[in-house]
Order: sequence, then C-alpha cells, then structure tokens
Amino acid sequence: MSAFFFSRYRAWFLRYFPALLGILAALFMVFAGCRDKSPRKPSAGAAVSAPVIPVHAEKTQETVELSGTVRAVAISVLSSKIPGRITAISVREGDRVRRGEVLARIDDREANAGVAQAEAAVRQARFSLEETEKALGMAQAELRAAEARSRVAAATYRRFQALVERESVSRQEFDEVKARWESASADADRARLSIQALRAKREQALAALHAAESSLEAARALRAYADVTAPMDALVTAKHAEVGQMATPGLPILTVEDPSDYRLEVSVPEAVLTEVRLGDTVPVRIEGTLAEIGGRVVEILPSLDAATRTGLVKIGLPSSETHEAGAVRWRSGAFGRARFATGFRNTLRVPAEAVARRGQLTGLFVVDENQVCRWRLVRTGQTAGDRVEILSGLRDGERIVARIVPELSDGTPITAE
Repeated sequence: MSAFFFSRYRAWFLRYFPALLGILAALFMVFAGCRDKSPRKPSAGAAVSAPVIPVHAEKTQETVELSGTVRAVAISVLSSKIPGRITAISVREGDRVRRGEVLARIDDREANAGVAQAEAAVRQARFSLEETEKALGMAQAELRAAEARSRVAAATYRRFQALVERESVSRQEFDEVKARWESASADADRARLSIQALRAKREQALAALHAAESSLEAARALRAYADVTAPMDALVTAKHAEVGQMATPGLPILTVEDPSDYRLEVSVPEAVLTEVRLGDTVPVRIEGTLAEIGGRVVEILPSLDAATRTGLVKIGLPSSETHEAGAVRWRSGAFGRARFATGFRNTLRVPAEAVARRGQLTGLFVVDENQVCRWRLVRTGQTAGDRVEILSGLRDGERIVARIVPELSDGTPITAE
C-alpha cells in the first residue's frame, strides 16, 4: 500500500517538498526574529510602573474618502459669432478681466459693409414712405375738392330737374347739368379709390421701413460681435487661438471663469449617495493646501452614470482659505478629497502610544487580573489624532498599558501609575 502511495504521489512530492521546506524555514526565522527582538525580561518579581487604562467600545461615525476635481461654478468659453480673421487678442492666461472688457477683435470689414447696406435700405424705405405720404395728402385734398364739386353739381342737378319738369329750361341744358353732376361724382369716387390705394401703399412702405430697420439693427449687432468681450468679472484660464487665425462661429478663442466661486465635484457610489443630503457639511482637502476645510453639499445630480453607478455631488468651497503660507486660491482641475459620513459603528480605540510594531507584527500589552502584562498581536485600522482603531485582537472591557515603556515585556508584573 505504501509503495503504491509513494509511486503515485512521487512526482508531486519531489516537486513541492523543497518549497515546503523553504516555507517552514521562513516561519522559523520569523518566530526566531520576534523572540530576538522582544524586550528582555527584568529580574523575577521586579514590577514596572506604567499607566493602565480600560478599553471600552465607542460609537464612531464611519466615513468614506472619495476623490474629486475642483471646478469654477461659472465657466465661459468665448468664441466669435461672425467669420473673420482675428486681428487682436489683448489678454493672456492668468489675467483678470472686468465685465464688458474687450478681449479679442475680429476683422469687421464685412460686417461694416453689411451695416452700410442696411443703412441705405433704411434711407430708401423712409424716402418711399415720405413720397407715399405726400401723394396721400394730395389725394385727400383732391377728394375734398371732388366732393365739393359733386355736392354743387348735385344741387344744380336737383334744381334743373324741377325746372325741366316745368319746362323752364331746355332739355339740353338739363342734360348738361346732369352730365356735370355725374362727372363730379365719378371724380369723387376715383379720389376715394386713389386714397385707398395710397393707404395700402403706405402700409407697405411702413412694413418695408420696419424690415429695413430690423436688418440694420441685426447688422449693427453683427458688427458688435467683432469685439469678443468678457461676460463677467473673470480670470482668463485658457487661450485657444492666436492673432491671424481665422475665426468661425463656435470656434473657441478664450476660456474665462469666475474666480470667486468654486466647487469640488465628486463621483459618489450609489450606496453612499443615499446618505448624502443637500446642505451637509463635508470635510474636504484640496491638493496643495495645508489643512482640511469644511465644504457644503450644494448640488446632487438626480441621475447616475450607468457605467460606474455613481452620481455627481458638488461641494461648495469657501471663497478662500488663509493659512500661515498665505491665501490659497482654488484652481479649476485641482485634485481634492472629500469624506462622506456613511453611518455609525462600535469601535475600540486606544492611545497611539499603547501600540508597538515588532518587525511585521503590531501589538500591545494587555494587563490580566494578576497585574501581569501580556503581549498580544492586534490588527489596527484608522488613526484619528492620537487614537488608533483596533479591529481585532482586543475585547471590550480589557485593560491595556496606555504608554509602552522600555522595561515592558511579556509576563512582566506591572504597577499602575
């Protein structure tokens, strides 16, 4: 049976046996090193004086630290609204500009030609309107004269009609009076029709004038677009074009941002996002600053990124922070970290002076009921100030040496200070 077993596993044994020997040798060296580096015990019965404290579980807020990017709240990419060659750029990156300040100029000869053409069209439309108004005035005067002649002819016609019935006038005289009355009535009708036509022509002239004035306003606005101006008090952060380059509508020339209001934009996992509320205070640390600052959650985007399952949270930053090194100015694109609260849990925390590292191992001294300290290996977690979190190796209520002194070793009697 043994011969069968050895023949079957002989290849495996020959392959892995040297590795097993190496592992055993390494373990032996580690334990030997730990024994060599442990403090030497004092003479039997000699007690060591050191502070002893009990350890109790504390309710601790859990947090998660996430990275983000600093961005200005107001960022504007400036471009030309008209095609043309860039004739001047008067600013550089880092310059501060005022609202309405001209930052770049575009060749406006074509725009000026458009304004001149529109002005000529306005003058022509006004001339046509004036001529129509004059003709309308003359037609109205002619109508009044025609109506007067018509009234006189009508009265004469009625008198002659009575006379011809009494045969006081000849029939020819009556016919002449009747013809003059009909002619005067026709003249009045023609004057009325002429006035109607002139009034319609005046409306057309007015419409043409309004259209020409609108075209002129648009041409002047287009000419104004030849000046690229700052939309706000801002800081120039990028220059995308050079003098002599052709500008087209939508082609970026400069980027400016409001230097007074910045935010840290952080992609927060969906599980953590449920714990974030508008107005929450979030500790923030920006790369290059000397201390942690308090930010405030000002915006939580309602949608999630389908690929990463994260939502964007925007944290408002103070306008500036003053440290010993001077005033810190936020910069778009800077790296930052924010700590979000995710709940509470019970933890054991001990003074940092109570924890010691022996080689690759971390431990502390636990005091038993006989006032003897025992070296115990522990696993540590986060460090907050002068307190260290103990994840495993220590129980609630146990007593430990609060500050390790050189004379301590496993099994040493201890006298509490």
